[in-house]
Amino acid sequence: MSEHKPNSVPSPWAGRILIAFFALSAAFLGIDFFVERDVHHPLEEWKAIYPVFGFVGIALLIIIAKGLRLLVMRREDYYGDE
Repeated sequence: MSEHKPNSVPSPWAGRILIAFFALSAAFLGIDFFVERDVHHPLEEWKAIYPVFGFVGIALLIIIAKGLRLLVMRREDYYGDE
């Protein structure tokens, strides 16, 4: 049986995947400045509101998850021998 490796993505591919992710994100952000949308709420008139909203939402999710982890975390030997 093979030994578990903490990073499942091979190192040469990790950089390429990140570059592709950021390039795709930048492309969608650029497209947002040229596409006309139907406005249903005044915030939707702002350019790039959806990427900013998504970034803020995910950042808040991470911060809240870190706080919840402290709340529900058990000792390391919680399931140890009794």
